[in-house]
This record gives sequence, structure tokens and C-alpha cells, in this order.
Amino acid sequence: MRIFRGSSTLRSQIILVIIVLLLIPVLVVLYDLFFATKSDEIILAEKQDRLSSLVQNQVVPALLRKVEQKLADESLAGLDPEVRTSLLRESFTEAAGPLVPNYPGVRFGLYLPESRQIFVQGFLREYRQLSPEEARQREQRIFTEADSGLIAASASGRPLAKLTTSLNEQTIEYFLPVKIEDKLVAVAWADERLHPIFARSQNFRLLIRYITLFVLLTGAAGVLIIIHNLAKGVGLIKEGLGELEKDLTKLLPDLPGEAGQIARAVNRMAVSLAEKERLEEELRRTERLAALGRLVTGVAHELRNPLSVVRTTVQLMETDFQGVANIDEYVRIIKEQVDRQNRIIQELLDFGRPVKHLTQPVAVNALLEKVLTFTSSLLRQNNIELKLETEQNLPLIEADGERIKQVFVNLILNAVTAMPGGGTLTIQTYRENAGVCAAFSDTGGGIAPEDLPRIFDPFYTTKESGTGLGLSISHQIIKSHGGTIEVTRTGPEGTTFKITLPILQTTGGSDDGTQDLDY
Repeated sequence: MRIFRGSSTLRSQIILVIIVLLLIPVLVVLYDLFFATKSDEIILAEKQDRLSSLVQNQVVPALLRKVEQKLADESLAGLDPEVRTSLLRESFTEAAGPLVPNYPGVRFGLYLPESRQIFVQGFLREYRQLSPEEARQREQRIFTEADSGLIAASASGRPLAKLTTSLNEQTIEYFLPVKIEDKLVAVAWADERLHPIFARSQNFRLLIRYITLFVLLTGAAGVLIIIHNLAKGVGLIKEGLGELEKDLTKLLPDLPGEAGQIARAVNRMAVSLAEKERLEEELRRTERLAALGRLVTGVAHELRNPLSVVRTTVQLMETDFQGVANIDEYVRIIKEQVDRQNRIIQELLDFGRPVKHLTQPVAVNALLEKVLTFTSSLLRQNNIELKLETEQNLPLIEADGERIKQVFVNLILNAVTAMPGGGTLTIQTYRENAGVCAAFSDTGGGIAPEDLPRIFDPFYTTKESGTGLGLSISHQIIKSHGGTIEVTRTGPEGTTFKITLPILQTTGGSDDGTQDLDY
């Protein structure tokens, strides 16, 4: 299994796609800044040129001519302030008044810095005839709106164009200082109201800018979150695959979204591969055991014949040499060793040539009770406390009772060996899914991790005395019954062996009950 290195490529592709999507609002903003705004500037420039032309070429020249005519040979500076104000107001009225009918929507004004008075001709929109009081209020309002532009033009002495907003309307103003005898005497101005759709269009574009900016920032944040999550998911999958290469049992963690679907698919594949490897290993083990069984059977037969001769000879010696001193002791020692070798040979034969099982419906609890009748004394002798936890009314199993009892005895003997200083042996029986289970738990020192994979191999033992066939034969017996035997717990606190045997499949009635097991 190869670890793919596509996380950076995937990240780059996602970034590219999202950047293309985010280009849309960026292009909208750029269009607004460089094209829509430019068209507004052109409109404003045309309005400004129109107003500047009116003020510079018509209003102010006409005003200066009227003032010159009214002064005759007098100096404007030498006039009384009130007379000067009246003269300028009359001259402005005569100069701007005739222009009002020709330029509807354009308002003309004159500001006198000396008296801070303004005079207005024309209306920005259609308006009714005003009373003197309303006219004064209107002039005061106009003065307030144009005050900043008037002061700026008066201070600088140069023309000034300005765009103002009032009452949700936009007005373009043009101010031109008026000098007579090289002295600033007034500021003439003209202003024109822009069409309401212009202001609405600007407000709408401003709103679009804010919305686009919000979308852009939100999208960027979303991109970072998505990229982070995807990169994290890909990183976890990559790390998991690295662990999976070493151990197929270390599955990938559960992840959300599409990464989770990929992880679950990889996990299913890993489970399938692990099961395939287990079956292949089981097949290889079966083939090795079969070959070893044939070899062991042949060797056992060759060993049994000489031992039979030895035993027969010893029996003859016991009869013929009764008068020889210490002959009984020598005969007893030889018989014990011959019997011991016969037991080993029988184990070899049992392993190498399993007998055919005589199966019948049996109850696991009853089998266990029979085994404990002759092993309880062994447990007491070794200071081992027995805890029996059996579930009542367990289903029957189809098994060879004697062979299952042999497995139980082997596991009890292993537990005794694992607790040389005494301890506790807990035996449990219970139902689990479609099987009946028997668990044997001791409080010994446990099985070393390096020994655990080989405990069911024939002739493998960590004991100083023993053939290493007990667990191997037990595994063979349980497997031949369609069951499993496994270590579910091991460590310094002890070891648990668990046997699972399939429940008897009946064609009718209940599968619970007891059975006469004297067989």
C-alpha cells in the first residue's frame, strides 16, 4: 500500500477554484472603481464646465458691467457699505435675473464677505412664489449649505467646484471670486441639482461595494477554513495510511464529510486485507500442522514399539528376578518412565491423527461440573481459589463431550501452572450472539507479548517441563467443532482464555435444557 502525497496538490486545486470564484466580486469592485466611477466623473465634469461657463462668461462679466455703469466715475471702495451692498445686489439681479428662465434647475447666487449676505436668483426645482419671510429663511438655508465653499473661495481667491449632499440630494456648485479694483468684493456662484437617480446610483454602488467587500472577506475566511479542514483531513488520512502500512489493525479515525467517506472505504479495505491475511496464515498453519502431524504420527509409532518391548521385558524381570535385591525399586522406576513416555506418545498421536468426534447435544455447564469434580482437589492443593460464574439455562451445543472436557482440563492445568504461589481462577459461562462461551481467567503473571502469537503452535512452550501440545490440541479440538479459542486479556494482572462454541441448531422446540452426559 503506497502513501499518496496529494494533499498539497489538492490544496492548490481548491485554492485555484475558490480564487476564480472570488474574482467575480473583485471584478465587480474594479468595474465600479474604474468604469462606473469614471462615468460619474465625466458627468460631473460636464456639469462643472457648464456652470463655470455660465459664471465666468455670463454672470460675472454682466455683473461687472452693471457695477461699472452704476458707479460712473465713482470708486466702489469709497461708497457707504449699505450703498455698496445695494449696488452689488441690484447689479447681480440685473445680471443673473435674465438667465434664470433660460437655465431652469440652475440657481445663481452672490455672496458679500464684507456683510456676510447672500442674494439668490433662480430655483433648483419648480417652486411656488415665496413670501418675504420664506425668502429670508430660504436664503439662510442656502447660506448654511454653501458656507464652506464660499469661505474656501474667499480665502483662496481662486475658482472652486464642489459636490454637496443635502436632504438625500446631490448638488454641484461652482464658486468664482469677484474682484473690483483688485479687491475681493464678492463670490459669485452657480449650483445645479443632479438628477435623483444619480445619487441613488452612487448610494447603490456604495452599498454594492460594502456587500462585495463583506462577501470577499467572508469568502476568504471560508476558503481558509475549508482549506484547513481539508488539509487536516488529508493529513490524518496520510498519517493513518502510514500506520496502516505497518499494522492493518490500526484503522483510520472517523472523519466528517467526504474525507470520512474515504477513511471508511480505506478501513473496509484494510479489514478485508487483514481478514485475507488471517485466512492465508490459517491456511499455511493448517498445512504445516498437517505435515507435522504426519511426521509426528510416524515417529510416535516407531517409538511406541520399542517401549512396548521394554515394558514387557520389565514385567518378565519382575517375575524372574524376585530374589534379586532392590529389583522392585528398579522395576518401578523403569515402569514410571515407560508410562511417562507412553503418555507423551499418546499426546503426539492425538495431535498428529485426531480421532473422529462422537458428537451429541451437550450442555457446557454440565461438562464443566464433571471436570471440576476431579480438578477441585488440585486447585486446593495449589492454594487457588475457584470462582464459578455460570449462566443458567444456556443453549445446548453439538459436541464431543469428552474432547471438550479435555480442553477444559488443559486450560485449568495451564492456570494452575501460571499461579505457582496461589491465586484465583474465575470460570464464566454465558451466551454471546449465536454461541456459548466459557472464559477461564487466572491471576498469574500473564503471557509475554512476544510469546502470545505462538501459544497455539505445537511444541511451543515456556515451561521447563512439558511437550507444548496442550494448547495446540485444545485449539485443534475447538476448531474442529466450529468454534474459537483466543486470549482476550493478558498482562501482569493475569490472563483470560475464551472459548466460543456454536449453539445447537434445532428443527423445533427449545434449545435450552439439560442432557445426560455419562457418555
